[in-house]
Amino acid sequence: MSMLGNTDMSIRFPDLRVWAMASYPVLASDAFSTLMWILFCLPVPFMYSEKTFFPLVHICYLVSITQAAITYIGRNESIHDFRHRDSLLNDIFKFVGEHGFLKQYFVCSYINNSCDINEPIRRLSFPFLRRCAILWKLMNSSTSSPFNGVLRSSKTFEDRMDHASGTLKETIEIEELEKVFKIPPLDSIVNDELSRSLVKKWLQHIAKDFKVNNPSGVLHLTPVVPFKLMVLPYLYQDLLQRYMKWKCVDCGAAQDKPALCLLCGLLCSPRWKTCGRDDTCQTHAMSCGAGNGVFLLIRETRILLQRSAHQAFWPSPYLDAFGEEDIGMRRGKPLYLNEERYAALSHMVTSHGIGRSSKV
Repeated sequence: MSMLGNTDMSIRFPDLRVWAMASYPVLASDAFSTLMWILFCLPVPFMYSEKTFFPLVHICYLVSITQAAITYIGRNESIHDFRHRDSLLNDIFKFVGEHGFLKQYFVCSYINNSCDINEPIRRLSFPFLRRCAILWKLMNSSTSSPFNGVLRSSKTFEDRMDHASGTLKETIEIEELEKVFKIPPLDSIVNDELSRSLVKKWLQHIAKDFKVNNPSGVLHLTPVVPFKLMVLPYLYQDLLQRYMKWKCVDCGAAQDKPALCLLCGLLCSPRWKTCGRDDTCQTHAMSCGAGNGVFLLIRETRILLQRSAHQAFWPSPYLDAFGEEDIGMRRGKPLYLNEERYAALSHMVTSHGIGRSSKV
């Protein structure tokens, strides 16, 4: 790589933060975060040159597919028919078998164990490619066509970004992004000797570091999935039977106003618990939704919206047979989930309308 060609040699003390980052295992961090750290530590011309930016994307993409492979193999230890003999994937397979801590550190809830290993690797690496594409487009926003026509079709690149799933097939978009960044096929990468040598060093580094410093958390790998509020039962009585007897895990006392977080499914309370624990909706919203929260008040049947210290009510998604609400369940009529209301609530949350919508 001719990356040093853009370096300003007149600077006596270059930025050494990139070398400080090298002391931390590269596999222990999100691949795109690593790319951003590198870009922030390097001179500005690195970011705008295709000759220097694309090689950095290739290296971090190798990090991403390695993490994806570790995650998949950790979930499928009983793989016997492993077709990638004498390849990078086989090296990872052996290393994961010898170091069980990797199975606990790399976590994913969206892996299909029945499919070929190449598919989950590409799906888990897809978000990295999308972020790189957005970054590259932003850095070249002054040009008329930063992708040089590669993504020209019946839909624009912006339209593709707006469709997380459904109308466009993931594999098609993955292939297009691979062409944009000139990434070779996955089979070529896993059989490349230089890639294998580099990944072996990364694996040894993370094993050595985690042996001395136990990881305090986990690394979640998530494919491109549409944002959705949690699935609610059609009949409100089913929801009542499931959550009305909920008790505080700290003191065992029953809560008079349980609130169900529709983002993660955790039960909390609109106010302080009887045991004095600070597990209010506001506290939970800070950790779950960066200050934004959407809660279903179980006993009132209506929605509580939380934005920092501000609260507002939203109409109940549960209606009776005549299409009317029953706030507080005073009439005792059977209530059913109204899909249109719940879809409207979901759209408002996904479009960041909690703080902007006039209805709130």
